Amino acid sequence: MTPYKNFLIQRVLPLDKNETRHLKWKANYYIILNGELFKRELTTPLLKCLNSQQADYVMKELHEGICGLHTWEHSFTTKVVNASYY
Repeated sequence: MTPYKNFLIQRVLPLDKNETRHLKWKANYYIILNGELFKRELTTPLLKCLNSQQADYVMKELHEGICGLHTWEHSFTTKVVNASYY
């Protein structure tokens, strides 16, 4: 997350030419809203980028709490996106 935020907010680029090219290309899929990083996709709402602590909490809630068990990757992704609406 950090390289994308640094590039989008401060235009900081890596020293390596290949990393710079890759970052510029991938940064088109991200946006900063109210200081937070979100990923844009065509068919889904904005997806909030989480740090490792936030991701651990979400995974715990999805596995043990609000969403219960999952069987397929797609259904799990759908649960994550749908859980973000509540």
